[in-house]
Amino acid sequence: MGSEESEPPLFASSVEETGRASIDYFSWGHIDLGIGCFLILSLINTLPSYFEDELIYLIPYWLMLVIVFAVTICWEILENTVFVEIGIKFEDRPDSPVNALADIIFGMIGGFAMWILKGVLVNIFGARSNNAPLYIIYFYVIGVAWFFVLLICFFIGRAITKGKT
Repeated sequence: MGSEESEPPLFASSVEETGRASIDYFSWGHIDLGIGCFLILSLINTLPSYFEDELIYLIPYWLMLVIVFAVTICWEILENTVFVEIGIKFEDRPDSPVNALADIIFGMIGGFAMWILKGVLVNIFGARSNNAPLYIIYFYVIGVAWFFVLLICFFIGRAITKGKT
């Protein structure tokens, strides 16, 4: 009884399913949100390493991941309340709860991937070679490259999905 609305699919293959399905082309953007947030936090956090020529963190390394988690949650709240209210949200409708949860998870995947990459490159290889500042640069080059690769994936997904109305 009630509405005949079907359960949303796992993958959005049309504009109507975007924001309803667990995974849509915006998922790439949420991974990028996690990557970008971690890169910015990491940049701020490791700036003293360049001046002291040793690995220094202003805040604990694990706390950066917690902050990325908080940012992704805040982004979802902002996206599904304020953006809908002022009319700049895609399709002017809030995401389904399943999609919002998946978006948070995808943001965390991006942040966690950068957390692991930084841990391996900087904290292991950089510390082992006593050249952490050089490995910090490697980390940012790889992180920014991944950011742009996923941004391209977002635009490709958008073009494919928008072609199917």
